[in-house]
Amino acid sequence: MLNLLTTNQLSRSFHQHQIVQPLDLQLSRGDILGLLGPNGAGKSTIMRMICGDLAPSSGAVEICGFDLLEQPLQAKRNIGYLPERPPLHPDQTVDEFLADCAYLHGLSRAQIGEARSAAKKHCGLEQSGRRLIRKLSKGYQQRVGLAQAIIHDPQLLILDEPTDGLDPGQIRQLRELIKALATDKAVILSSHILSEIQATCNRVVILQQGKTVYNGDITPAEQTGYRLGLEQNPLESEIAALPAIATAEQMHTDYFLITLEPGYRPSECLEQLLGRGWQVCELSPASRSLEQLFLQATTGGLQ
Repeated sequence: MLNLLTTNQLSRSFHQHQIVQPLDLQLSRGDILGLLGPNGAGKSTIMRMICGDLAPSSGAVEICGFDLLEQPLQAKRNIGYLPERPPLHPDQTVDEFLADCAYLHGLSRAQIGEARSAAKKHCGLEQSGRRLIRKLSKGYQQRVGLAQAIIHDPQLLILDEPTDGLDPGQIRQLRELIKALATDKAVILSSHILSEIQATCNRVVILQQGKTVYNGDITPAEQTGYRLGLEQNPLESEIAALPAIATAEQMHTDYFLITLEPGYRPSECLEQLLGRGWQVCELSPASRSLEQLFLQATTGGLQ
């Protein structure tokens, strides 16, 4: 299967300071990659290099098999880019702006009308075509920015903070749109909202000071223990004193995170808990959340 995006040791330096350390990525159809990291971690720099807006200091980018530096026109025809600040022309109407974007992407005059209608329908702009962009709300301007990114039906979508300015209903609609588009495309999505990355993406790259500290599945398979909820509120030491339990940590007033001693099963742990007279309201496998993954990765807890 042809990769829609391949980066090989992609990096960027400025005045001998490495802003982005060498990054290797491969995305194929159906992939939705979330880029996470604190402010200044290098997320926007990576997206700008991938879309050809910023030249890398070293490394290579291939889009649908085309080298971005050697074959820029062929590569860029397959990219749709929504920067953090949408590149809008406020004194144009939505229809005028989208028609210009389609023309710049190489669509013929016969193709522009159909492509514009499809993009407007995807982004909920059917009734906004004759409105001036400067008179639209911030949320609708964001929709216009997304429409210009998809109007030429690109294979790779690069979206930098696409939910900025949208209300919860619009965010939900955008999430469903991204998932629908990703059935035959690859998407890179940057957001500070972890819940949006969790709900939308299937892969994640976490950056810290330009270095990739995690690159993998959005929900790591590794189990971190068991989530234990009790009607009572015993001390951690009292729970850990049970033969089946190796460690116990109170994660919240409502539950503990426990690990079992080797050889013990959850059913045996449950018997011991009930034997102490504690009422158990929950004992379920616990997996590391995206928030835990992010915090561990950016504070040096992951290798």
